[in-house]
Amino acid sequence: MTNPDNAFSLEIFPWQQNQWQQLNQMIQQQRLPHALIVGGVPGLGKFTFVKALAATLLCQQQVNSNACGQCKSCRLFAANNHPDYKLLQPAEVGKAILVDQVRSIQHALATTAQQGGARVVVINGASDLNLNAANALLKQLEEPGDNSYFLLIHQWPKVVLPTVRSRCQLLDITNPTPSQGLSWLQQKLAADKLSTQDTEHLLRLANGAPLKAIELHTSNAQALRHQMLVELTAILRGKKSPLEVAQIWYKQPLVPMLGWWIEWLNDLIKLKMTGDTHHVSNLDIIKLLQAVAARSDILAIYRLLEKLTEQLNFINQRRNLNAQLVCEELLHQWYFLVRSGN
Repeated sequence: MTNPDNAFSLEIFPWQQNQWQQLNQMIQQQRLPHALIVGGVPGLGKFTFVKALAATLLCQQQVNSNACGQCKSCRLFAANNHPDYKLLQPAEVGKAILVDQVRSIQHALATTAQQGGARVVVINGASDLNLNAANALLKQLEEPGDNSYFLLIHQWPKVVLPTVRSRCQLLDITNPTPSQGLSWLQQKLAADKLSTQDTEHLLRLANGAPLKAIELHTSNAQALRHQMLVELTAILRGKKSPLEVAQIWYKQPLVPMLGWWIEWLNDLIKLKMTGDTHHVSNLDIIKLLQAVAARSDILAIYRLLEKLTEQLNFINQRRNLNAQLVCEELLHQWYFLVRSGN
């Protein structure tokens, strides 16, 4: 896909090659579905993948079912000025895609493509469509028009409305193998001179998603995770109360925090069930996990895990939650969990 002479370069990552070849074959055989949902965990490069597909579909002189990067259509796309390409995404992070945004593309889809080729709509956040926006989209998905394509991006574990999902073909971008992900990440972070052990740890924190690992490395995420562990340990030892910690937590980004907590509880369950540390993913906190396992009841762990998963789903569904109350409730459950085995 990459070519130094191209007007633009859209990278297909090593772990995406199988899916890219699959789509290439569909394009060559003229059987690409008009509506495609590209899914996978955050940090796998789905948006770049979908933009590369959009560029290919709009290209007037495809080379081996890839965008040439040189024709007029490719130059317009590279300049973010292609009249037959529409991008829908939330106006702000955490907001929904609204019905007026969907209606804004209806006229463009009802007319002839200005460049005489395909028309492509990319929806960056299939689960961000609110109910009215999804309903407005359904008619377009059912009657897309000739040479029109809808490419929807879905971030796990968010949920796409069944009515939308049922009208699209699904294509999941899978995680790279551990060795593939590690090799790619080491190349990208070579200037930072991280050890292999630190790079592997970073990749584990990102659930095996290399781009997420880079984001974690360049942000304060690791410091936030460390502070979480310090405060959970303080509750375990009776040095802080759940209310004190909740006063700090509710001002922090809860989505990654609850995600990490869920991972730790899953590790805790493995440890309680098997007693074998080889099944634990977060080996850097093994001492904390062993201390909690020794003084907790398995049913209490499952109850907290269920509550955490529920609250994370509520946040992803944009329910109007009181973050402080959520933190207080979860931390109270943690307080009683670490004393439930006594």
